[in-house]
Amino acid sequence: MIETISSRLADFACSAAVNPLPIDVADRARLCVGDHLHAALYGTHSETALVLKRYRGATNEEALALQLGTLSTVYEIDDVHRDTSMHPGSVVVAAALAAASGVSASDGRLLAAVAVGYEVAIRLSIAAGERHYHYHQSTATCGTVASAVAASIAYGLDAAQTASAIGLAATMAGGLWEDINNTAIMVKHLHSGFAAERGVRAAKLAALGVKGASKAIEGPKGFLAALARQDAAYPHEKLFDDAAMQTTLTDGLGERWAILRNIYKRYPFCLGCFEPLEGMQHVLATSGRSTSDIASVRVEIYPPTAHLVGIRDPADQLQAKFSVVFAIALLLAGRDPENVLLPIEWLRDPEVVGWYPRIECISNPSLRPRMAHVHVSWSDGATALSNEPLRSLEGDEVMERLSVLCRDHLGADAGRLEARLAALGERADSADLIEMIRGAVHV
Repeated sequence: MIETISSRLADFACSAAVNPLPIDVADRARLCVGDHLHAALYGTHSETALVLKRYRGATNEEALALQLGTLSTVYEIDDVHRDTSMHPGSVVVAAALAAASGVSASDGRLLAAVAVGYEVAIRLSIAAGERHYHYHQSTATCGTVASAVAASIAYGLDAAQTASAIGLAATMAGGLWEDINNTAIMVKHLHSGFAAERGVRAAKLAALGVKGASKAIEGPKGFLAALARQDAAYPHEKLFDDAAMQTTLTDGLGERWAILRNIYKRYPFCLGCFEPLEGMQHVLATSGRSTSDIASVRVEIYPPTAHLVGIRDPADQLQAKFSVVFAIALLLAGRDPENVLLPIEWLRDPEVVGWYPRIECISNPSLRPRMAHVHVSWSDGATALSNEPLRSLEGDEVMERLSVLCRDHLGADAGRLEARLAALGERADSADLIEMIRGAVHV
């Protein structure tokens, strides 16, 4: 086989499937499964879940991937990553669980599918860059390829088949940003479901002998050439030459793991709202002053982020998750921005809405991603500035909030599911875990 990016990723995937993961990587993969379940459990009682039930598609692994991937994104509490704008769990964990359900994959193979899927998702998203993300949600596009790799591991495909699955997934990838933070927000939920579903399908077709393009990622008409072209809006981003592309996508595979830099979301908002929330909380905590003394708040953020989270007056709970103004107003009104469900009455609460005229969110071209400047003006003319980083939940916090949610949703069955998750990695067959997850999320 000619060595390509697909073949190198496939070789890595097959090796990881049969060799023990580093302990910290396995622990993090297990945590990612738990975090994904937490997000999907919330999604089960949403309008999006009702649509999926009415859709009544097939009941195979692709359908399970579609539902798990979609449900986990509804409340914007699914995980993200420090190095790129990507929600890896919503696609990779969904595809890994769905594929494993079809073959009773071992716990170890399931964890390998998650860890390697994250690796491919993050590396490809970094390679595609902001010029790609401007038009395409990388969770949907890069996530399709990553899901194919995760599913290939779960199914036990060999290296040649896995490389073909990558090629097939690359040609299926899609996910446009158009209107996605406005009237088409449910499409964003489906992006993750579509990606997981397509990844599983790509792996199944590859297992049947369908060949994918060998240079589907790096070829002159491949994924990066077509979907990550030079864009005048991002002059600082240079197109990769072959050496740089190889470095980003394949160097250090198995030596450093992207999953270890994962972020578990503290707030049920688009990640672009996190630094503004942290900055505002820092000002309140350090100033010793009352919110009643605040005259105005100006939030400056990276321009593409400002476009995404700049909704001033959200019309519903979905739009609210893309509104820095709403997030800050909640905090100043004394509401809890960590409340995943964001009660609908908060959207018209005079104590919340009354803050809107005093809060603005603007773009600042001098800022980079994951940066926000929060400027607070007090009624006496004094000012404060904060630029706090986001805070990821720690592992014990992730599992504790899952435990609380499981008890609320599952009652007496919660303990059994929690114990099985804690033991993930120890058994030769993951079928019982996946069956418990299916029952928990009603799919």
